[in-house]
Amino acid sequence: MLPSAPMPKEYGQGCPMALSLEFLGERWTLLIIRDLLRGPKKFGDLAQSLDGIAPAVLSLRLQVLEQRGIVERRFYSDHPPRAEYLLTPAGAELRAVVSALTIWGARHLATEREIVHVHCEQPIEMGYYCAGCDRKLATADLRYQPRKSRPKRRASGRSNPVRA
Repeated sequence: MLPSAPMPKEYGQGCPMALSLEFLGERWTLLIIRDLLRGPKKFGDLAQSLDGIAPAVLSLRLQVLEQRGIVERRFYSDHPPRAEYLLTPAGAELRAVVSALTIWGARHLATEREIVHVHCEQPIEMGYYCAGCDRKLATADLRYQPRKSRPKRRASGRSNPVRA
C-alpha cells in the first residue's frame, strides 16, 4: 500500500471532465503520461525527459497516478530495490487525450512538430467513435445522460476508444 499522497483540489462538479482534471490537470501529469505511452520508464529516465521537474513533484505525481490506477510501479530488482513505471490499461486509454492535445497544439500554437497521416502526409483530426456500432460520430450524435447501473467497464481489446 502506498502512503497517501495529498489530493489535488477538487472542482466540486460531477462532470466527467472535471473529475478527470482533478488529478490529470496537475502540472506535469500529462507529460508523464505522454512519456509512459512510449513504454516503461525508470524514475531517473522520467526526470531527465521532463527537464525542470523537481524530484519531489515527480514522485508525488507518480503516487497519485498509481493510486488512481493509471500507472503501475513494477520492481525489476530486489537488492537494491529498483522500479520502473508503466501505464495500466486505463492509463493507456489516455493516448487519445494526449494525441488530441498534441493535434490541437500543432494546429493552433507555434510548435515544431505535428501529427500527419503516413500515406498522404496531411494533418489528422480527432473524432468520436462508437465501439458498440463501429461508427465515427458527429458531435450532434452525442448527449450526456445519467449513468445506467452496469458493471464497471473493463478495458476491451481497443486501447483507444476515440479514433483519430
